[in-house]
Amino acid sequence: MSDGGAAFDWLSTGVPNLDRILVGGLRQRSTVMVIGAPGAGKTILSHQICFHHAEHGGVALYLTGFVETHDKLVAFNRGLAFFAPELVGQRVHFSSIIELLREGREETENAVVETARALRASLVVVDGFRGLRGFLADDPEVAQFVYSLGAKLALLLATTVIIAEADPDDEARFPERSVCDAILALRRERHGSRHRRLLEVLKARGATPLAGAHPFAITTDGVSIFPRFESLVGESEPVWNPARSGFGVAELDRMLGGGLTVGTATLLAGTTGAGKTLLGLHFLAEGARAGEAALFLGFLESAAQLREKARFFGMDVAAAEAADGVRFLVLPSHDLEPDQVANLLLEHVERRGVRRLVIDSVAELERGLGFQGRTGDFLAALVSYLRSREVTTCLTLDVPPDPAREISLAGASLSVIAENQLVLRQVEYRGQFHRVLSVVKMRFSDHDRAMHEVAITPGQGAQVLGPAPLAEGPLSGTRADLAESTAQDG
Repeated sequence: MSDGGAAFDWLSTGVPNLDRILVGGLRQRSTVMVIGAPGAGKTILSHQICFHHAEHGGVALYLTGFVETHDKLVAFNRGLAFFAPELVGQRVHFSSIIELLREGREETENAVVETARALRASLVVVDGFRGLRGFLADDPEVAQFVYSLGAKLALLLATTVIIAEADPDDEARFPERSVCDAILALRRERHGSRHRRLLEVLKARGATPLAGAHPFAITTDGVSIFPRFESLVGESEPVWNPARSGFGVAELDRMLGGGLTVGTATLLAGTTGAGKTLLGLHFLAEGARAGEAALFLGFLESAAQLREKARFFGMDVAAAEAADGVRFLVLPSHDLEPDQVANLLLEHVERRGVRRLVIDSVAELERGLGFQGRTGDFLAALVSYLRSREVTTCLTLDVPPDPAREISLAGASLSVIAENQLVLRQVEYRGQFHRVLSVVKMRFSDHDRAMHEVAITPGQGAQVLGPAPLAEGPLSGTRADLAESTAQDG
């Protein structure tokens, strides 16, 4: 922790990703307001900051108004990972501001400052500020109280945090916001039967925080924030890499001109059961064989199921996992928070140097983004980030045949964003289904434009056979006439 000698140093919050959103943390000696409706998470956030500050050598003074009693506050904190009971009364001090306010504004300011000086507090939190407003004459006096208290505490090199229960968007009712150096808004939104908590930096003097509303969760670890992924991805010009990333499936790699272009995104679209996930496993296994770190991000099948599928079809991913060449990151598809997923993905890519990625399936991310109205922006940011890290990505997408008996990708955001597009489908011939693969586009490479049948067999996995002429359109997904000379059961 800084000794405060500089004009402005940073005070780390200890809240996962909050310092990143604030681009450094809270400015020491500043006045910060945390504002939100009841149940938004204001108190737990401020406690988390206090205990982190104390654990790193600081002293926090926590002043309460008309909120829970001190014994309740301590009791509620006991189940949280950040709570350190040995710090209470030593480096985290709880006190009440109600009795002080009965003496008048100036007397209260002086008493708080003297208490902070005596304790050598470097962080002062005033909770329940809405209830304290009744002790002050009018709005100008409220603003003067916040400004004057913050200024006096700043002379002690202390940071002041004001916790206010209110609607963050009701600016007219809270003129004291104008005298604060930073304002954090906490919101709780309902979408159907689902609730989401969001944090937004409404104001930060002298700083450029990450823009937008950032989702957060409250668990036994406290508050964890997941920065809005679009705000993390800056403009970049990826270096062109002419190398290829193959699937290890000989005929498929030939169709692709040697493999996928490094650093590009590929949409593996098609009907259910056509072999998309299996091709993704081939892609990762081949990467591990070539010494490239690979990650499978899945939402539908468990890691154990994926390992067994790979083993059954002849891929030794267990050895690749043991050598940390392949990792499976499987997340539940219900209540999916795409920003949380993206942040986990970012950690894997940057910590392990991931070069190959399979996302199975992108439809789960789109479902979590649908009600937010940012599907296209999120996916564009994701692909842009992966390009900048030279990660070659395969994204699977289940696409049912439409009434016209064609696989339609018109509504898929990634059909435009992804550089490459492969379509897998099952066609019916004489009472049996046959898998057919087409390379619909490759933005930076020539490719085989014929449709090929795919055979899937135990111990060997996917094998791409010769061209399979069809009587119907190139994206047909139902019944077709398959030339017997090239057909083979899958």
